Formats: sequence, structure tokens, C-alpha cells
Amino acid sequence: MDASEIISHFEVKQRWMACHVKQAQYPTAESLAGFERYHAEETLPTPATRPSAPAHAPLTLYWVDNHPLMLQYAKLQAAQWPDDARPDMLAYFAQLALHDGVEIAEATVSLCIGTQHGETCAAAMRVDTQENGQPISGIYDLIAPSDDARAQLLRAMMEATDDNRQWVIAG
Repeated sequence: MDASEIISHFEVKQRWMACHVKQAQYPTAESLAGFERYHAEETLPTPATRPSAPAHAPLTLYWVDNHPLMLQYAKLQAAQWPDDARPDMLAYFAQLALHDGVEIAEATVSLCIGTQHGETCAAAMRVDTQENGQPISGIYDLIAPSDDARAQLLRAMMEATDDNRQWVIAG
């Protein structure tokens, strides 16, 4: 995988993240400010491989497929930012939606959260694209409380894919 394919994949991810506030019918000032801050601090992903199985699987994982899980994802993502940015980041992440009519055709996005002892403590985003016929998947905004939790979350997000898929990770 060359750098231009990684950049193209990353740009599709950026457009998906932007469309939820830039194309929204009623974006809030806070969600727009959150997007601007998020966009300014994003970093390019790097090539990755599937990690080894963790010694133990500490998380209970949930694929985000409804509004309550989306809010848990948004709260955890926002909590990673400095205190002064958290309200804007919460407004931004809470405005993301997997099926709201403003998605972009070039990407399929999946979100996952993980809990431990009943508390949401892990999250990640998977973005699938095709770059010149090559399937590329990126894992973004990865949060995990331990190395085992990180490996468990990554392995879950990388399951059920073809062997030809290229992987990148940022976060």
C-alpha cells in the first residue's frame, strides 16, 4: 500500500466525519466548533497488522447500532479531550450518525464500544473504502484501558474480512 492510497482513504474518512455537521440540517455552533478542533488535530494513519490474541479478553463489546450506544461512544470520545474542549467535542461526536441520510457513498463506517465492570471504557471507529480496487480499512479514534483491551478491540474490528484487505490505524 502506498502513501497516496493511505491519504485517499484518510480523506474519505475526513469527508464522512465532516458531513455530519457540514451537511446537517441544524448543526449547532458547538458541534461545528468540535468538528473544527477534531479536524485540526487528526493525524494520518499508518499501516497495521492484526494483533496477537490478548492473554485475556477484559471487555464486553457492542457494535454501535442505536442512539444510546452512540451517546456512549460520543461521551467516551469527548472525555479524551482537554476540559475546555469537552462540551464542543461531545456536541460534535453526538451528532455523528451511522444512518442519517448524509453518509458518503465511498465509505462504510462501523463503531464499537467496550465496557468493563459496567463502565464504557473502550471505543473505536472502522472505516472501509476501496482505493484503486484495493479494500482498505482504517481503525480510528481508538481508546482502550489496557494493552489486552486494545488487542481485543482491534481483533474484533478486524474480524470477518478478506485476506486481501489492507489495514491502517490512527489513534
